[in-house]
Amino acid sequence: MKKFFIMLFVLISVFVIWKFVFKKEKNPPEAKPVSMTVSKHSDTFNQSMTEMMDTYYGLTEAFVNWDTANVQQSALELQLTVDSLKIQEMQKDSAIYPTVQNQWDMVKSEIAGLIADEGLREKRESLNMLSQQIFDLLRITKYDVAEVYYQECPMGLNNYEASGFWLSNEGADEKRRNPYLGLHDPKYSKAMLTCGSTRDSIRIN
Repeated sequence: MKKFFIMLFVLISVFVIWKFVFKKEKNPPEAKPVSMTVSKHSDTFNQSMTEMMDTYYGLTEAFVNWDTANVQQSALELQLTVDSLKIQEMQKDSAIYPTVQNQWDMVKSEIAGLIADEGLREKRESLNMLSQQIFDLLRITKYDVAEVYYQECPMGLNNYEASGFWLSNEGADEKRRNPYLGLHDPKYSKAMLTCGSTRDSIRIN
């Protein structure tokens, strides 16, 4: 009889261990849902900024391909999207709006200069300045729609002797597409397509 009770105790102990240990491992707690980032700006404002960045990326890709006609067309499209930015929304912040307005005017001026330039070499020099102006505009307006990477090619300008900067939505080295050396550089061909590094960025939390 004593052996019976010992056996019964062992069986009950095994059952309890199985139920509260092994059973629990098969049903792990559900992961907590990740909260989504909410933009500080209206959908209308964000849409206008997204359109500007999309046309800007189209412009840099035209430079990558050494396509002068497409560079010119893309610059004209960028000019339209920049002119259409809903900057007026920033008027609610009277302290920052004059700075935003001034930076917006500088971006428009750089685009006009790029369009007026005759050759790809001159247009790349304007792209360098335009990229800095747009990046500053994004920071001033506290752009929070998508990540933007400020990238540098140390040999992009002045016959491979000076840095050229541009913006990208890709931060990985292997996905870099250098608009200064691109696919058809007379010296390097496409060998330097990914040349460069990220110098700054706008991150989305």
